[in-house]
Amino acid sequence: MLITFSFFTSIILCSDLVGDRTDGSNTSEENITKLHGGQKNTAKNMKLASSLHLWPEAKCKLLNLDFGFNAFDDQYRGCTELLEEDVMPKILTLEKAINLEFGLAWNRAEVQWEQIKTQFRLPPGFKDEFGTAVIVYTTDWPKENPVYKVFNENVSTAGKSRTHYIQNFHFKSLHFYLTRALQTLKKTSKRRHQTFRGTHDSYEVSESVLRFGRFTSSSLNIEVAKEYYSGLLFEIVTCFGVDIHKLSSFPEEKEVLIPVAEKFIYRGKKGNMHVIDSTCELCSYFNCALFGEEKLDVPVCSTSAV
Repeated sequence: MLITFSFFTSIILCSDLVGDRTDGSNTSEENITKLHGGQKNTAKNMKLASSLHLWPEAKCKLLNLDFGFNAFDDQYRGCTELLEEDVMPKILTLEKAINLEFGLAWNRAEVQWEQIKTQFRLPPGFKDEFGTAVIVYTTDWPKENPVYKVFNENVSTAGKSRTHYIQNFHFKSLHFYLTRALQTLKKTSKRRHQTFRGTHDSYEVSESVLRFGRFTSSSLNIEVAKEYYSGLLFEIVTCFGVDIHKLSSFPEEKEVLIPVAEKFIYRGKKGNMHVIDSTCELCSYFNCALFGEEKLDVPVCSTSAV
């Protein structure tokens, strides 16, 4: 089922105003050996923090948590086979060559995936590239500027236009394979997840509908989000988020990864948490952009993962 819609209005959630503590939309919880943001940090916590991307920072930042109009949200409906068999392997080779850190991260993840993939019962159609992409995303490497962080920053702006995506987005392969990993895994699981996300940043949050506008890590375990948060704390009900903790580099974090295009409604505050519920729709401005499809003026929404 496909529908279209429009949206407006927003409110501002700021930890300085509401007294909540959590981290940012594309970061990881970190711990050092001193009190930071009201939390006691340790080397062990630093490792735990990294894969959920909830990284406390020194000051409050105001970020838009609206519909992510500039995010690249392609779901590749109708073109996955051609991309998987012909186009994307060539793009992956090219992107590994021009982005050396991404290339090294991918090669490291390939080795790790080969070592662990036999431990899982994977759904039909789940390719090695999908597993490798999940490991690249959940690995905090390189430490100075992890690939997942650079990738997500680019995802949030790569959808300004098709031209911008083609010319400036150099993570086309990672976006495709990570999207396909979530789609393939979701086909075997219809359950919703109640998850939690800590973020240091302050947000402008849409009152009606919103998307995270990037791949968003959350946890099934509230303590993982709550122990280190230094900004806002979110309770999220997701229909398309996928429990990837068994594939993750940090399985102890019980990570559920939420796709770029999932549509949510902000419900308000419950205790010290801000509640966001999925509408169980994926809404995209792009589809098969590599094959010439331009950005739509109004997103197309679907209630199915593929």
